[in-house]
Amino acid sequence: MNYYLSFFIGPQLIGVLFIVIGLLQRYLPPKKINRWYGYRTQNARIDQETWDAGNRYSAIYMIRLGLLYYIIGFVINAVTVLYVTDYDKQTMIKYVLLFGGAMGIGILSTMATEKYLANKFKNKIKKRRK
Repeated sequence: MNYYLSFFIGPQLIGVLFIVIGLLQRYLPPKKINRWYGYRTQNARIDQETWDAGNRYSAIYMIRLGLLYYIIGFVINAVTVLYVTDYDKQTMIKYVLLFGGAMGIGILSTMATEKYLANKFKNKIKKRRK
């Protein structure tokens, strides 16, 4: 792989992916509750109000985490390219960060959005659980 190109292909691409997904969800939000597009958990699908709030919050949170992971991924990738001489070790570090970052952002985003919905819509969520 080209030495300079290896600075740009790495774990920071997961950050870019989540920024793009967050922007799409923010500016092209799903209009109605559905099974295919948007933030689709039980708490978000209680009614239209919880659906809109969940999608809005998760989009903003994904954009923020994507930006953070872009920066962290770029720094770690640059350090890896500059200081790890073995190509196989570089590749392993990048794959671990790629998959770990994707899972981490997804889990953190879901946990934060569920906490937000639970705090904002306490009564609606309690009614649904009965």
